[in-house]
Amino acid sequence: MKEHVDLISSDLPLAKLFNRILFKVETIRVMSSPRIFDDLHGEMATEKMQIFYETILWEKWIQGVWKRLEDWAEVINGYFEEYNGRWEYYALLQRLDFIKEWGSDDDDDYNSDGSIKTEGITREQLKYHTVFNDLYYKECFDIVQDTKPDDLIPLICSLGALSNMSVIDVLQDISGKQVPTFIADGQGGLRQASFADKTERKLNDTIETDNLGQMIYLIAKRMEMLTDKFKSYTDSERAFDDNKEMLNRLLRNVDALMHLRLDEICNLEVEC
Repeated sequence: MKEHVDLISSDLPLAKLFNRILFKVETIRVMSSPRIFDDLHGEMATEKMQIFYETILWEKWIQGVWKRLEDWAEVINGYFEEYNGRWEYYALLQRLDFIKEWGSDDDDDYNSDGSIKTEGITREQLKYHTVFNDLYYKECFDIVQDTKPDDLIPLICSLGALSNMSVIDVLQDISGKQVPTFIADGQGGLRQASFADKTERKLNDTIETDNLGQMIYLIAKRMEMLTDKFKSYTDSERAFDDNKEMLNRLLRNVDALMHLRLDEICNLEVEC
């Protein structure tokens, strides 16, 4: 049973934000994970099992979003650098590589001598090999594409509940004794935290959690916008075009997301 989360190896702002969230997800997972068989029963058993299961999906979504942004940047950079931003050149070579590796059940993909056809290829034969098919995954379940912003509301609520819970308070409830806490005194030492210090810390935790919740929702909205666009392009005549300006805008959007410049993310179809 996996309790510890995998952090993202990057110093970019989005990675740092995601790692802060993942640390909190790990705490929620540890608190909700079953320890013994008796944990499968009782009033809170079903709720805790659902929370534990959801922490796995939260981690998958966070890791998936980061990986998807990296993949988008790699695909589009390759599209421009290796294929000169030409959709047909890209699709022809992607089709050739695919058939070489996986073969094809379509006789029209082969010449009479068994070699792969490279001339007279139709758009119908190329539609599954355009650049948009490497940006949007058709006919498969995908944690990034299939997640809606509202699906993450339980994560946002759980982060809020966690910010209202003090580990010290839990220990005091268990032990029935006052547990002292200490903070830095500004001179390199420690002093016991006052009631005002504890109240200020809880307030700061609440503000941070509210900010994290807003960021999670905004990022999910941006990812939904981009994946919906890719889906529509994949199924349209737009896929059979070079789309250089639009794909360059996508690269700028990816960079803006990774640097948390969310106000710079724009519609792919207009100049920004």
